[in-house]
Amino acid sequence: MKRAFFTLLGAIVFALVSYGLVELFALWYGPRYIKSDSDIGDAFMTALGFMAVCLIAGGVVGFRWAGRRPKGS
Repeated sequence: MKRAFFTLLGAIVFALVSYGLVELFALWYGPRYIKSDSDIGDAFMTALGFMAVCLIAGGVVGFRWAGRRPKGS
């Protein structure tokens, strides 16, 4: 149960952080480089891919963190 909780917690934390990073990137990238609907679609799909990778990485990090043994045991 502990591993499932930490896996879910890690995935949520990484997803929220990646969402914040995408928002910051969009504020910078949008006004400078988006000229058409195609550009918006490309940026959106790239952002979704990045957030999916971060979600999976967060789950893996949480799973491994829950499996650590305390030092000195």
